[in-house]
Amino acid sequence: MKKKQILIVEDERLEAEDIKTSAQKLGYAVSGIAFSGKAAVKKAEEMRPDLVLMDIVLKGEMDGIEAASIISSRLDIPIVYLTAYSDKKMLERAKATEPFGYILKPFEDKDLKTTIEMALHNHEMANMLKESEERYRSLVENAYDAIYISTPRSFQYANPAFENLTDWKKEELCNKEFNFWNIVHPDDKKLIKEKKEAWKKGIEMPGRFEFRITTKNGEERIVEANTVNIGKQGEVKEMGILRDITVRKKAEEELKKSLERTQKNFVDTINALVSALERRDPYTAGHQKRVAHLASAIAGEMDLPKEQVEGIRMAGLIHDVGKIQIPIEILIKPNHLSEIEFVMIKMHPQIGYEIVQAIEFPYPVAMIILQHHERMDGSGYPSGLLGTHILPEARILAVADIVEAMSSHRPYRPSLGIGKALEEISKHKGFLYDSEPVNACIKLFYEKKFKLE
Repeated sequence: MKKKQILIVEDERLEAEDIKTSAQKLGYAVSGIAFSGKAAVKKAEEMRPDLVLMDIVLKGEMDGIEAASIISSRLDIPIVYLTAYSDKKMLERAKATEPFGYILKPFEDKDLKTTIEMALHNHEMANMLKESEERYRSLVENAYDAIYISTPRSFQYANPAFENLTDWKKEELCNKEFNFWNIVHPDDKKLIKEKKEAWKKGIEMPGRFEFRITTKNGEERIVEANTVNIGKQGEVKEMGILRDITVRKKAEEELKKSLERTQKNFVDTINALVSALERRDPYTAGHQKRVAHLASAIAGEMDLPKEQVEGIRMAGLIHDVGKIQIPIEILIKPNHLSEIEFVMIKMHPQIGYEIVQAIEFPYPVAMIILQHHERMDGSGYPSGLLGTHILPEARILAVADIVEAMSSHRPYRPSLGIGKALEEISKHKGFLYDSEPVNACIKLFYEKKFKLE
């Protein structure tokens, strides 16, 4: 390992040689000896030693303290003061240069060793801390987000992004007459006060929240804030990061309005199809509304997500839309259907699918309509799908469809009653109908007193 280089500054030659001998005996290399303050500065600039042992009292126009001050500021070399005596005034001057050590002459070699090693270590730690602070400052100064440090009375720091966000200059922000509340939108001050009170009481932890600010030019901007208390015990000091989300929030608002318009269009489309069926066949229209009501209730009982429940409800409202192309004489025929007529009836899921598939629903409405007459054992139509190949929504709709159909009056037969309908799905649970929606349906009627309306 390379020996640490020491520059000795001592105006007494014999004493300087003694210090040199001690330093070399301790394992250090002595790069040179200076006998005056000016010589010390010159040698330090030429040799760039790892440490300077500086006598405070030197003959000539520059004493050790002045020389140390120049060396520290120009070269960033740690200074350890050597002195046989000093008064209070000189000691204060020495402290102002922030030396890395202070040792009284005469001294033991072990004391010199300890002082030098501590000085070298502290200087290394100080440089590491300085580098870390510089990296942090660079990161903060060039950050995209607005960063600030504040007390209840004033801002203590604001980065360039904070200036850009608020239109206030750092000098204005850090003025004693200016504090955080000056930038908060008047309508949001109560919100922030409530949050700060909740943090103080431990009801909430500081974290992300949104509020509005007012810029110097009177513009309103929406920010997402992330704050943390960095004050020492008993000190209220806050560091915050503000991200301008004004554009994002406006886009979200536009998207929300667009979705609401789209949702309204879906509802209008559904209502138009239901209305068309109702004018042609009131039995079918009433059936669809009741099936939609029951199917969405079953889905809710199964704890399905709201979006999925809404998709089932929409599909239920128009699941028989394909019957619009079936001759009305067949739909209201009071007698048993012929084989050809029954084949025509069985076409309605496919016809419904073809009518609805062109509409861009946010749910798989067309596929639910296509599959609502499929059965778990593959005996359904139009595709004879088995079990899990059938959409979960279609399996729910199948249960609601058969229960409503059996319990309601039809032109070709009177109502069989809800009891018979529930008996039917219970009897064929797991074979024709999916067990989960069947169980949910039975629970609705027997435990929660659900009624078809």
